[in-house]
Amino acid sequence: MSLLQGSIIVYFLIIYLFGIFKKSKSNTESYIFAGRKLTLPAFVATLVSTWYGGILEVGQFSYDNGIITWIIFGVFYYIAALIFAFTFAPKINKLNIKSIPSLINKHFGKFPGLISFSLIILLSSPAPYLIILSTLLIDIWPINKNIAIIFGILISTIYTYRGGFSSVIRTDKIQFILMFFGFLYLIFNLYIDYGGLKFIKDNANQNLLSIPGNYSWTSIFVWSLIALVTFIDPSFFQRSYSGKNILVVKKGIIISIAFWLLFDFMTITTGIYASILIPDLISNPYTDLSKLVLGPIGHAIFIISLISIVMSTIDSYTFISAYTIGYDLPLILNKSSKNTVNNTKRSLLLISIISVIMAILFSSALQIWYIVGSLAVSVIFIPIICATRNYNIKNKIIFFVLPLVITAFWMLHGLLNRSYGYPQYFLSIDPMYPGLLSSFLYFYIFKSKKEINKNEHI
Repeated sequence: MSLLQGSIIVYFLIIYLFGIFKKSKSNTESYIFAGRKLTLPAFVATLVSTWYGGILEVGQFSYDNGIITWIIFGVFYYIAALIFAFTFAPKINKLNIKSIPSLINKHFGKFPGLISFSLIILLSSPAPYLIILSTLLIDIWPINKNIAIIFGILISTIYTYRGGFSSVIRTDKIQFILMFFGFLYLIFNLYIDYGGLKFIKDNANQNLLSIPGNYSWTSIFVWSLIALVTFIDPSFFQRSYSGKNILVVKKGIIISIAFWLLFDFMTITTGIYASILIPDLISNPYTDLSKLVLGPIGHAIFIISLISIVMSTIDSYTFISAYTIGYDLPLILNKSSKNTVNNTKRSLLLISIISVIMAILFSSALQIWYIVGSLAVSVIFIPIICATRNYNIKNKIIFFVLPLVITAFWMLHGLLNRSYGYPQYFLSIDPMYPGLLSSFLYFYIFKSKKEINKNEHI
């Protein structure tokens, strides 16, 4: 066993022990929402670490495109998160909005509730992150992809069965520290060995250091709208509801943005260093650079950092998917929800199996993000605004079906008409935009203000 393999095993054991020894009470609020007692440090640690599961994709994008990565995957998301902090988050915490499907079901009815339930299950699937974790594990052990995926879901989620959301938070605290320490350590060594800004300016491809770089401003605008997924991210809703109070939630999101800004600076800078030092990648920018710059112990620390980032997202999204089935589905179907905790525990196994199958069938995390994200944003973004702002809509079912059908057919048309392997969409417009536009127009034409009791809880 190599030093790297041994270090990873020790890390897995520590995470498992931290997670498994945190037992929640058997009631829904405790098991699913940590008793709604999230303090500011816990809120920040779990929100920051959960949002970065696609770390290898960020590494490749920054390697290819440089600082424009910060605009596309950073700035737009900071703005979306800041708006969320002052608009959605206070309402979620104050009005007891436990989840997106429960909100949609209460405001629009059963059928829209089932549509939102289905989309949230897909959106919160850990499958994309299992693909990324399996890539890291295959680089460490000589195992095939399927074995790596199965092992990844087991080690990332088994402790949540006992401890629920509290176990997720407990492990996120460790993973939050590790993710920052790993990249700080790598950048420090890069600076010592090669120099800082002057080295980058003198050696990097100028496209990597300019804005818009390899992209047009039109393309950047298209990417900006993808940040709307922030408003329908179930992890934001769960954590906003679980926060100790509204002040903790608001401050927590603002502080999280500051940490995301710092972390983006480190990840993008690392990607640019990799583009200079490793013109021909063997695996991916981060792991290849770590092997080049760090010694065996340092490399092990950095790989643990990468694994921590991905695992913190896998356990969160697996648990969210499980309680969406265990809590939201019985609520939408008007069935007894007395066994919510047991239903969630059983759903953990079901979601794990489904996610493993999806991760095996899809070759890229980006494929899953693109397809599911386009459908989910176009269908439920505007309805969430309606529900939190007390707007009523005529013919509610059409409000959900119309953007779903338009987005799905637009996407299907592009997939059936490929050029050099890439979908060719009608009018060269991505599927999310006509779907989202149809949802907005329907809202604008058929909206009416709905008066409700100010103390009404969702």
